[in-house]
Amino acid sequence: MTSETREISNEDGQPIAFFQFLRDTVAWRYTSADRDQVLDGNTYTAARITRGKIEQGVERKRLALTITLPSNLSVAANWRPYASGEAISITVRTVHAGEITALVDWVGRVVSAKFDGPKLTITCEPSTTRNRRPGLHRGWQRGCGHVLYSQGDGLCNVNPATHAVAATLTAVSGLNLTATAFGLFPDGRLVGGFIRWTRASDGLSERRSINAHVGSVITVDYGAADLAVSLAIGTVLPGCKHDPDDCDTYFSNGANYGGQKDMPQKNPYDGDPVQ
Repeated sequence: MTSETREISNEDGQPIAFFQFLRDTVAWRYTSADRDQVLDGNTYTAARITRGKIEQGVERKRLALTITLPSNLSVAANWRPYASGEAISITVRTVHAGEITALVDWVGRVVSAKFDGPKLTITCEPSTTRNRRPGLHRGWQRGCGHVLYSQGDGLCNVNPATHAVAATLTAVSGLNLTATAFGLFPDGRLVGGFIRWTRASDGLSERRSINAHVGSVITVDYGAADLAVSLAIGTVLPGCKHDPDDCDTYFSNGANYGGQKDMPQKNPYDGDPVQ
């Protein structure tokens, strides 16, 4: 019996699902089979893992895929107690028992996770939805619309290596982090910037945005299990005010400023004949 026949058969099909979660260079692999399976040289651990129905269409909400798995699997650590600061992609493949050709059913990324006792439910969206999202339309505005440190033609192009410093945490109180290196910057200079460090447990990278900065203390957007005294933060980067003075004076990047610094204060099209 051919694979095509088994695929549409109500009785002869024996589909086995394979799930690969990938964060940076670390992968977690699971299968819905009753025992571990080897696919393309990689071992997939047997687990009580299921997925929802895969749909096609133009509505993004209907394209989401729900995957349910035990909350004690190692991949669940990416969302407990804090969600990952980096994207986690997922590839779902299916092969019928006794066959070696695995079809790729779905490719996407995790967008949310919910724990319910022994069960973890994650919601994913396909990678194609990113291409369908409207991008930021450049408007006629005084402020710069570039993402700080973005690289490429027509982008910010500030070299992050020029402004990055390292830091070691000396105190942690909730979301407030203290380090001597933070005090090297003027108050507020780090707002809008971020910190990045490498987790000692698995070598993965974590990143948190900086919401406030006074002296040697910063406030990040949300916590992480690693944020503790003596943590070595490899990268601390300042933020930007997105105005022409800050761009030119602090970053020496006036040539790449993305706003219209000479834009008039008064709207010439407001109907007022007196300008």
